[in-house]
Amino acid sequence: MLLGINPFIVPWDCYLLRFRKGAAIAPHTDPVDGRRHYRVNVVLIEADAGGQFECEQPIFASRRIKFFRPDQQTHSLTRVDAGTRYVLSFGWTLK
Repeated sequence: MLLGINPFIVPWDCYLLRFRKGAAIAPHTDPVDGRRHYRVNVVLIEADAGGQFECEQPIFASRRIKFFRPDQQTHSLTRVDAGTRYVLSFGWTLK
C-alpha cells in the first residue's frame, strides 16, 4: 500500500508492505536511470517462519532495519512459510 510519494526536489516514496504465507521475492535489482536509489526497510512484524530479507552488502542491517542501494545490490525475500511479515519501506533517489 503506497503511503506517500514526492516527485519534487528529492523524489521519495513510502510503502507499507504485507507479505502473507507463500509470498517470496526473487533476487533482483531496481535500476534507476541517472540517479542513485536508496531504501530503508523497517520490519514492523516478522513472519512466524521464513520471510527473511537477503541483500548483498547492505549499507546497514540489523534485525529490524535494512538500509541498502536497491539499484546496485541484489536483494530478495525468502518464502514466508508461516504468519505475515509487515515492512515500512521508505525510498528516495539522488542525482
